[in-house]
Parts: sequence; structure tokens; C-alpha cells
Amino acid sequence: MIRHALFQSAVLLALTALAGALTWHFHPERPELHLIAESAGPEEISIGDALKRQEKDGAVWLDARQMAEFQKGHIPGALLLNEYDWENLLTNAFEFISQAPEGRPVIIYCDGQKCAASHAVRDKLRDTPIGDRELLVLHGGFPAWAAAKQPIEKPD
Repeated sequence: MIRHALFQSAVLLALTALAGALTWHFHPERPELHLIAESAGPEEISIGDALKRQEKDGAVWLDARQMAEFQKGHIPGALLLNEYDWENLLTNAFEFISQAPEGRPVIIYCDGQKCAASHAVRDKLRDTPIGDRELLVLHGGFPAWAAAKQPIEKPD
């Protein structure tokens, strides 16, 4: 009798865990919990530290994603600069960054933690006249920003 009750409890527990995992996996607005909690690597900045820097000194935000993603929504005040359309976007980026006060960090982000586009843009910027500024990559990218419930700017 006790064996049967333990077996039923184990089955119910397994089914509950499976239902929870499937709901989390297939939910269209599932939270990216790991993006906020993880610490940033070298030359990266966590979402918490980026928000502190933004509040203290301000920051220059560069979006390294594709134009279509940028138009769906981006960090308020961010400028699009990606490696796909580098030549066409670079002039505006120079003006944008040059207008920012010295000491203000340039924070680059893309589609997520595994996205290499922000690192590629950072590396390319190092070879330009503005490469002496502090160039940081947002750990977790735009998904971390959205998961932290920060404002998102969308074109009209």
C-alpha cells in the first residue's frame, strides 16, 4: 500500500515538473532568468552595472543587431551599428559617439549571450579614432535588458 502511494506521488511529481518545463520552454514570453543573474566576463558589463553607469554618467548605446530587429525595439537612445552595414552606419556612429562627453562608456549589445555581433563591432571600433573610449559589451544583450523590465524604444 505504501509502495503504491509512493509510486503515485513520484509519478505526479514527475508530471508536474514536466508540465512546468514545457510551459516555460514553449511560452512566447518566457523569462530569461539566467541573463540577469550571471556575472559578466572580461570587457563585458552586466545589466546591473550598465544601469548604474547609465544613471551615474550616462552611456552611449550601440545596437549591433540587424536593422529589422532594431526596428522592432531597442534600448532608448541607442544607435544602430552592425558589421553587416558597417560602411553606411559608421559615419553616423562617429558623430553620435563624438557628441558624448569624454569618459562616457560605449555599451554595445546584440541578440543575446551567445551573439558575437557586439564583440565584432567592439573589435572593429578599436581600430577607429574613437577606439580609445571605454568599449563594453552588454552581457546577455537585448534579451537581458528586456528581462530586467527596462524601457524599450520602438519607432513610430
